[in-house]
Amino acid sequence: MRSITTSRKPIFADPWHFLRGWCRAPLAVGWPLASSWWSAERIAEATLQAARGSGPVVELGAGTGPVTEALLRLGCALDRLVVVERDAEMCRFLEARFPGLRVLQGDALRLKETLARGRVTSTSVTLCGLPMRVVPPDASTRCYGDAFALMPQDGAVIQYTYGLRSPLAPAALAALDLRATFIGREWRNVPPMGVWRYQRRVV
Repeated sequence: MRSITTSRKPIFADPWHFLRGWCRAPLAVGWPLASSWWSAERIAEATLQAARGSGPVVELGAGTGPVTEALLRLGCALDRLVVVERDAEMCRFLEARFPGLRVLQGDALRLKETLARGRVTSTSVTLCGLPMRVVPPDASTRCYGDAFALMPQDGAVIQYTYGLRSPLAPAALAALDLRATFIGREWRNVPPMGVWRYQRRVV
């Protein structure tokens, strides 16, 4: 696996890429600053702990890659990671920053179609950095439904948010029969970031 040198400092890898992406599509990016080192580490830990089987780890909305870097640093093999990013410039940036990373340009809210184009037919866990609180409920329900359709029964979606409540609407939780678990809040992020885990309810 490719070695990556990091430090315990907030990560702002070329913030101009992130800011330009935010200006082009603020609802797709959600916040114009990259996640801090501490948040990226916490999100990556939660994602890898939730991974089931040997399938791909899918990251939706990677931005400039602070969480991608943390996933690799914590032991996720480069060839196991699949990143979905809508912005073409950010896709090129990610491919240059992480040579060999599998980057799929497409709409993560139409996850089934985007992953199908990349010939991804199963996954082990999905990490979502999309601003679900401002996404229409039907789109968020479709995105999560597509994610769970590709995972094992005990698979999970790890979602991070800047809000205080669960970012997935109650209607979406009910429609997909999911349970939400609050993992924790990272106060060393600007603004503070909450991490949630969503799983199917046990029958």
